[in-house]
Amino acid sequence: MDKQTARRIGLNARASVSAEKRAAYDAALLVRMKRLARHAAMVGCYVSRSDEPDTHVFLEWCFQNQIPVAVPKVEGSTLGFYRIASMHDLKPGCFGVLEPEQGTRVAADEIDLMFVPLSSFDGQNNRTGYGKGYYDSVLTRAMYKVGIAYPEQQVDQIDADPWDIRLNGMILPDET
Repeated sequence: MDKQTARRIGLNARASVSAEKRAAYDAALLVRMKRLARHAAMVGCYVSRSDEPDTHVFLEWCFQNQIPVAVPKVEGSTLGFYRIASMHDLKPGCFGVLEPEQGTRVAADEIDLMFVPLSSFDGQNNRTGYGKGYYDSVLTRAMYKVGIAYPEQQVDQIDADPWDIRLNGMILPDET
């Protein structure tokens, strides 16, 4: 399936998840994210917005447990990652997404666990993002890349281009 179609299907499916199911999904995703992050030297994580799987509670958990975490900031046609210590380090940035106002810049190859947003995914760990290629520009350098999604976002197959970076894995909630 072409990427535009996969993206549209995934975004529509994600938007249709009920608030009750979304809360259950997010709680299950949090457990799995924490399990993976416990031993990471540096976690990279998107700051969720609108109907994306929630990362705010996970970020707070990282702060409370002294787990180093870096979040993205749009810089031209790519992303820079900055270590933050609190959600107060963020302000609305590009596309209204919360971004670090300050912090220590972290090179993508220093991030050993990267939680990646997506619009759709397939069984081969291909993903579609939002069409700008920001994550593809840094994923080649991150060590272990994991997509965070709801089951409804899965499509049969995505026609990936050579420059699309395949994820190492996916975290999905248990079907509830």
